[in-house]
Amino acid sequence: MALRASAYLRVSTDDQTKGYGLDVQDTECRALIERQGWPLVDLYTDDGVSGSLLERPEMDRLLADARAGLVDVVVVYKLDRIGRTNRVYFELEGRFKDLGVPIVSATQGVSTDSEDDELMVGVLSTFGQLERTIIRRRTQGGLQQKAIAGGWPGGQPPYGYRIEGQGRRGSYLVIDEREATVLRTARVYLVDDGLDVGDTAARLNARGMVTRSGKPWSVVNLRARLLAESTCEAHVVFRNPARASAGRGAKLDKDGKPKYGATVVIPLDPIFTPAEVAELRQALRPTRPGTGPERRAYPLSKRLFGRCGSYYVGGKGGRKDRPNGAGVGPTYRCKGRVAHHRGAQVCDDSAIPALEMEARVWAEVVALLGDADRLRAMAAEWVDSQAGADVDHAARVAELDAQIAERSATLTRTATEYMRAGVAPEVVKAATDELGAELDALKRERDDAARWQAQAEQATARATDLEALATGARARLADLGPDERAEVLQLLDVRVTVTGPVPQPQIGTPCSLSRWFIENDRLVPPELCDRAWALVAPIVAEWEAGRRTHSGTMLDGRAVLNAVFHKARTRCAWRELPERYGNWNSIHTRFKRWDADGTWARVMDALPNVGTPHLGMVGLPPVRIEGRVDPRLVADTGAGHETGPQKTGVPRIVTALP
Repeated sequence: MALRASAYLRVSTDDQTKGYGLDVQDTECRALIERQGWPLVDLYTDDGVSGSLLERPEMDRLLADARAGLVDVVVVYKLDRIGRTNRVYFELEGRFKDLGVPIVSATQGVSTDSEDDELMVGVLSTFGQLERTIIRRRTQGGLQQKAIAGGWPGGQPPYGYRIEGQGRRGSYLVIDEREATVLRTARVYLVDDGLDVGDTAARLNARGMVTRSGKPWSVVNLRARLLAESTCEAHVVFRNPARASAGRGAKLDKDGKPKYGATVVIPLDPIFTPAEVAELRQALRPTRPGTGPERRAYPLSKRLFGRCGSYYVGGKGGRKDRPNGAGVGPTYRCKGRVAHHRGAQVCDDSAIPALEMEARVWAEVVALLGDADRLRAMAAEWVDSQAGADVDHAARVAELDAQIAERSATLTRTATEYMRAGVAPEVVKAATDELGAELDALKRERDDAARWQAQAEQATARATDLEALATGARARLADLGPDERAEVLQLLDVRVTVTGPVPQPQIGTPCSLSRWFIENDRLVPPELCDRAWALVAPIVAEWEAGRRTHSGTMLDGRAVLNAVFHKARTRCAWRELPERYGNWNSIHTRFKRWDADGTWARVMDALPNVGTPHLGMVGLPPVRIEGRVDPRLVADTGAGHETGPQKTGVPRIVTALP
């Protein structure tokens, strides 16, 4: 039976200049496939994607098809199409090898399933990385020298400047008069006219003095351009280590220093004088309080999403005309209500009371970590997901041991053969340095694989311990402050989505049910699980004994309680109860009887005081709560967990709250 072949093509911008275009790769791969008589299953093309990246869209699709058994062999133009660094290449080669799918080079005449080709494959991969490293060193060295000479090393120039001599060796930055005029006009509005940033942006937009991309100015964008180091300091910093954490500065080595060259300050012609800069900074100084240590934490900021798709952030505010001051104080406000610029369309999602919403979400988190049955079931799913990940860590460790031995032999052999052949010492050093670095990387990967193997072996044992851990979870988590709660929400990757409108504030006297919860300072229980129902079922059965109804059918006691709890949580009218609970009028009558004869108080005394705070005069919208659980996370509720290599395989948990 003929092997089912796939062709993997990849090209980056640099590759296209070296004759590695997609058409060339396509032609060579198809030619080999036709000569072998293999049927072509599909083409997988990553266009403009670097070979130093492990995750790529089409590579991911190819691996998924290989796991599904749809592909028997992968054909590439050259092995460096799989990976331009040894780390990436050998990782992907290992994944295909685990699936029994060899990689064949159309132009190099080697295959990863041939023992005779195994050494050649390692050498070709090493030289592919060596070529990339040499090119990178030359490129980065040229950029370094250009920056030292005061030239522009490339990229988008800062606002207010343009590239003079773009495309030539001696290009440098000069003031862009059009953009500089916008900045100077903004300074006049702010300093001389005393306008705020919003009014300044609106006036600039009205005059057609928009951003470089042609979009209207926003408050954030205009403030950032006015306070940029190029505007205020008249320089830019090339290879700036301070911006590395944001992904926009220099790449750093293990010592925290720029990896490809020293930091260089490139001076610019100033747009403003020092006195004008001082006045501008004074006009743009923060004027709102709340940045000190007394600022309240909002654990649901950027985790709570409105119906418009934008996230909520925390802050003080709310409607001051609500009864008893309801709504004044901490709230969550949708960012979709903030105009990006004057006149921009905004959403109508209402503010949400912070304390009540946080209590509602946190009660669900505590209930999850305190429900041993539910947590154990989810942990079992997690263990199954690990078992189904097709990762044989023991085999991977053995394979890496073999690769380490092979690379060590290759390192010695390469150095010996190069010296015998009279290769230049700098080339020998570069080749052996790269092989040595690859050997170190393989050793680190082997240590990681061994650690993951140990974790995988412990996963099932940890899952069986969840019941004991969950028993104490409620006590540990219920009293955490906002900062600590924010850490737990981050570890659980909680996302809360508003699925309905925010109820308007309740006007008037609360109903008897609301008044009971308020006066007794009780939390509203969640839907009754089997364990909770077992606590109150005897009380309900005792009340029902000997009673008859006109229809001869008694209401389901558990459904009645869940309906009453639903009304208390949502503050809906009795007639608005969902039909799944039964006839609303009968449920209302049952509650009044229970309340009158003391049965309701007995039921509530039998239940633990857990759940969500009663809303009183404040309304909350229906929400969907999503997150994920990992048995290793529950094993230690502190920060700094190692979630291991299979974090993406952890099943999602979803809870819908009315």
